[in-house]
Amino acid sequence: MKNGPGEELLTGSLAEQVTAKALEAVPGATVIRVETDAHGGKYEAHLKKSDGTPVTVTFNEDLSVKSTEDGFGPGPRGDHQGPPPAGAPQGATGTRGAA
Repeated sequence: MKNGPGEELLTGSLAEQVTAKALEAVPGATVIRVETDAHGGKYEAHLKKSDGTPVTVTFNEDLSVKSTEDGFGPGPRGDHQGPPPAGAPQGATGTRGAA
């Protein structure tokens, strides 16, 4: 899966830290990728929940959770190059809320 425009994949210890924080925020999920965030956060993690649905966790610079959003985040198709959440109407963008 491709990262969003203006976003770069994280590597090294920063990637490990964001991955660990993302798994704390969404226990039982699988991390798809971690990257910089071009939509208001500093970093973001794209995950797949244990039920198979996608979720995006955005982080502040201090790695505190900024928001958790169903789906792959904002974009023209409601995501970052991924499908909208299962059962979502076409063009849905998910819901953004504080974690």
